[in-house]
Amino acid sequence: MKYVDTRIVFAEVPDEVTLAINISNCPIRCKGCHSQHLWKDIGEPLTESSLSLLIEKNIGITCVCFMGGDMEPDEVNRLAGYVRQSYPHLKIGWYSGQEWFSIFAEYKNFDYLKLGPYIKKLGGLTSSKTNQRLYKVDGYVLKNITNCFWKGHDKQ
Repeated sequence: MKYVDTRIVFAEVPDEVTLAINISNCPIRCKGCHSQHLWKDIGEPLTESSLSLLIEKNIGITCVCFMGGDMEPDEVNRLAGYVRQSYPHLKIGWYSGQEWFSIFAEYKNFDYLKLGPYIKKLGGLTSSKTNQRLYKVDGYVLKNITNCFWKGHDKQ
């Protein structure tokens, strides 16, 4: 699994300072995707070592979010488990284009999951019409917190 770049973001996971890691080789290839360069198998290998370097050079983050990785969900799960064990103070998220949680992943490795392909006419998480969902993981329960992105809705 390879990553192309990282960004510190404030809107992907509510109330978190998130290191978003953009993973390449996306098999979903949503029509209208704003990151079509991530469809290609490009970038640097994302390993425990490279992940540690990314985390340690980004002091002040509260969350690590894997943006993609649908081609290798077992590897996303493994690396999430590594973050959970090595950096227990950090929250962990996964933005997946799949409509369901991968059978190769374990809930215990994640605090947040965004599921669903991008459908342009429905919009992203900030649209109340979106098909995408953001869940907060609580044990084996997924609490849908998508509406925290919608203006005019109370946060849950």
